[in-house]
This record gives sequence, structure tokens and C-alpha cells, in this order.
Amino acid sequence: MPTVGVIGVGYIGKTFLDRLADTEYDTVAYDVDESQVEAATERGASPAESPADAARRSEFVVLALPGTPEVEAVMESSDGVAGALSAGQTVVDATTTHPDTSRECERWCDEHDAAFVEAPITRAAPRDGAHMMVGGTDEAYESARDLVEVLSDDHLHVGPAGKATILKLALQMRYAGQNALDAEIVEFTRDNGVDPAHLRDFFGMDVWENYLDRDFAQGIEGLGGLAIWHKDIGYARDVARENGTALPINAAVHEAYKATTRRASSDEGHAATLLRYWELLNDAGEREFQPAED
Repeated sequence: MPTVGVIGVGYIGKTFLDRLADTEYDTVAYDVDESQVEAATERGASPAESPADAARRSEFVVLALPGTPEVEAVMESSDGVAGALSAGQTVVDATTTHPDTSRECERWCDEHDAAFVEAPITRAAPRDGAHMMVGGTDEAYESARDLVEVLSDDHLHVGPAGKATILKLALQMRYAGQNALDAEIVEFTRDNGVDPAHLRDFFGMDVWENYLDRDFAQGIEGLGGLAIWHKDIGYARDVARENGTALPINAAVHEAYKATTRRASSDEGHAATLLRYWELLNDAGEREFQPAED
């Protein structure tokens, strides 16, 4: 049976292991956090000693890492994936990185006659389920297609390496901007004595419950929405700068996220803390938020 080496078995990596558990694939897992590897073995994966070890033992290598620095380290370090690859293997990078990172990974894989596809994943699209955007050559896409179908509920081959990441960054810009706007209108209503729950209950808006409840708890394991969007819209700004694309709204949203990441504690970290930015601008302090009386 083919073996999949999953490198990075945090929140996303463990969902991949769960999806692979009842399939024809065997799994090998590596993470810098030994507790995550232990959790992966409970899901049926064999532990690997290093990224290189995982690559040598696998036909497919899946990266599920925080971002560009981690992918580059895992790929090109002395005990990394690139140096352990051989002809016929396929690397699937599910990390959201800078598009240049995907193109560099593709070059490293080409040097060893291995295939590479970027496949950033989202679970927050308007449609239900986990969706992958795939970038790579037609040949690389075909080599990874069956595995991608296991790892996601649906996927789209967008084009060459880098293009799928551009689409994912566009999606992240939309998520981040929508949440920033919702935080702003919630603070506007509260600061002016109106219960923001009316936005949901009367107008039917899908305003995030965390904003209405002022719940700043981190929503997912790992980076959390705040750090993820701060990272990803930063990548988008880098791409826009290189190509001369004007992103005035994105610029304002990015500044808001930068200000908020400095104030989120380690047990929060989720995008709900963005609400604090607008509260600070309005000198909200420790005021009590009570629904306005009718």
C-alpha cells in the first residue's frame, strides 16, 4: 500500500490523518512537537525521526505547516525533505505560503525528479466542507489527484505552482476584511448604545457570535484565525507590491490585524480579538456592554 508522510500534525495535519485512516494509504508522521506525534500515532500513523525520514519512507509527502519559514526549513534543512526525495515521489504542500515558496519547492522537487503541487486548504468557504486549491503542472496534479480527493471534499486545479496560493490569499483577504468590517459595526452599535445582536436577529446578518459575546477564546488549535490572517494578508501585500496591484482596503485591514496581534494573549489568538482594536480606538476600556433598553 502507498505510504503518506504527513509533516506537521497540528490541527490540519491530524484531520488529514483522520481522513487517511480508513483508506488504502499507510501513514507516517513528523512534527517538532513530540506530543503532536503521540497524538498522530493514536490515529494509526508511524512516527518519523525527521522530515527526511518521513520522506524516505513515503511515496507521498504532505506538508501541513504554519507558513513560508517552516516550509522552507522542512524542505531544505540538512535533515529535510528535498535531500531525501527520489524519482516518482510526490510532495503536496497544504500550507498557505507566499507564492514564491511554492515555485521554489517545485524547483527543489524537479531536481530529484519528484512531483510537487501546492494545495492550500480552506474549511471556511461559503460552501460546506474542506476545499483544496491545487497548483502545479498537469503531470504533478495527476500524480497527486487521488490523494487530494481523500484529503478534501472538493478541489480545483487552478494552474501552475503559485496560482493556487494566489486564489487562497484572495479568499483570506475576503475573510479578514469581512471580520474586520463586522468588528467595526459591532463596536459602532455598542459605542452608541444599541445592542449589536439586532444585526443578527432582525436583519439576519451572519455576524460572528464571538463578536456579539465578546468571546476571545482561540477557535482552533495552532495559529488561530488572527495570526493566520495577519500572516496571509501580509503575503498578499507582498505579491501586490511586486506586481503593482493596488490594495487600499487590504492595507487598512492589515494595519488593524498588526495592531491586534500585539494585544492577543497566547490562549486567545483568534480573530475575535480584532474587536479590541476598535474598542481601544473608542476608549472602551472596561465598560460593561449591556443590551440597549427598548
